[in-house]
Amino acid sequence: IDDFISSVQKATLPNLLPFASKEMKSSILTPLILFSQSINGFLTSSSSASQRIVSSVGPLSAEPLEAGSTVVVCTGPTCKRTGAKNTLPIFQELAADMGVNVETFSCVSECAECGLGPNVEIRKKGDDGPFYPIKNGVKTEEDVKKVLGIDG
Repeated sequence: IDDFISSVQKATLPNLLPFASKEMKSSILTPLILFSQSINGFLTSSSSASQRIVSSVGPLSAEPLEAGSTVVVCTGPTCKRTGAKNTLPIFQELAADMGVNVETFSCVSECAECGLGPNVEIRKKGDDGPFYPIKNGVKTEEDVKKVLGIDG
């Protein structure tokens, strides 16, 4: 099982995603993430865990984040190359005014969502995880404002 999951997560998705349309990315990505994580025992039967993962491929728009919430900007090689190095300072500036923390994480491999990046994880105040929504394709100041829930 580990070999299969590894091939799904590390080989199949990065090879398929560059050639897939936006709609195909969602239809390919969500089932494979759910399947691979359920095999690993990461998902419980609760719908909230499933909904959190499925929501990761949803729209950028969000309710305004409360002070004490955290956004985690991926600064791994793929996300940095596709725009995270430009959006990180925007997050730092705008989030500070809201009392929202900004952290970075450097994904070191081609994870399941690298092809959809740059990616940002949203940790709302009081949310205890373990699955947090991930917003994909956060490339512009307008995208950052949508993720933070700031009216443009």
